[in-house]
Amino acid sequence: MHSTLNLFMSRKFENRGHLILIGGAEDRTEEKVVLSNVVKYTQAKNIVVIPSASGYPVGLGEDYFYAFSKLGVPEVHILDLRTPEDCTKPEHLEKLKKCDLVFMTGGDQVRLFNVIGNTPVHNIIRERSFHDGLSVAGTSAGAAIVSNPMIYDGNMLGLYKGRVHFSEGLGLLESITVDTHFVARGRLGRLTQFLCTGICNLGIGVGENTGLFIKPDFTADVIGTGMVTVVNTGDLSYNNYHSIVEDMPISIQGIESGFLQHGTSFDLKTWKIIASNPVKISSERIKAMES
Repeated sequence: MHSTLNLFMSRKFENRGHLILIGGAEDRTEEKVVLSNVVKYTQAKNIVVIPSASGYPVGLGEDYFYAFSKLGVPEVHILDLRTPEDCTKPEHLEKLKKCDLVFMTGGDQVRLFNVIGNTPVHNIIRERSFHDGLSVAGTSAGAAIVSNPMIYDGNMLGLYKGRVHFSEGLGLLESITVDTHFVARGRLGRLTQFLCTGICNLGIGVGENTGLFIKPDFTADVIGTGMVTVVNTGDLSYNNYHSIVEDMPISIQGIESGFLQHGTSFDLKTWKIIASNPVKISSERIKAMES
């Protein structure tokens, strides 16, 4: 395993919270399978929703306010953070110090980092998630930002050098890069190209209406109607990334990949499946997934 990842996972997190990665487009109105399990896993009683990744933060924040309220969460607060200056306001920081779950919505992960990155909001989330039992969940952009490095752009031409960009993320999951809407938007090429740079070798691609529920011991459960893809490029037999120029197609061989369905448990420390309890999907659900 990547040495930086080993170092990160060997750190003593005295009271680490859950980290939940959702691939986007999760059901917020009907069964709410993923969101209900967010509440179940974290036992959240006080949730702070950060919709800053969205171009419509007020409306989206309200959607999650109603979803979590209907799931029985007593306190749900929306932090409408638009600028880094907003992330210094005492009233916002006080809510973050008292909550037991931070939920970051979808939108644009670069926009989100430009608002909260390296601010007191970022610092509180990071330190409390490592040492004070704060759980953090994110969907779409809100999931992509937890990693460090964080990728963006390069959807359809992901396997052409230079089409995928990266920058600093929140660092809640070091040396593993997270991508979302993974199957629906064909993002295997995007994630793989970035991993071929060698900046990090491990990637997680989360499907829509699906969550990877990472526990404090770095084992994780998959819940939802899609799947989670895990990618390891640490032992490639061929990779021409560093010998070609920008905009040339990349040729690679020797990628290790895994496909994790609902009911599968995965160990991030060993990068292996540790259990699988598959659930039969009804014909009605299959038709709904295909439509």
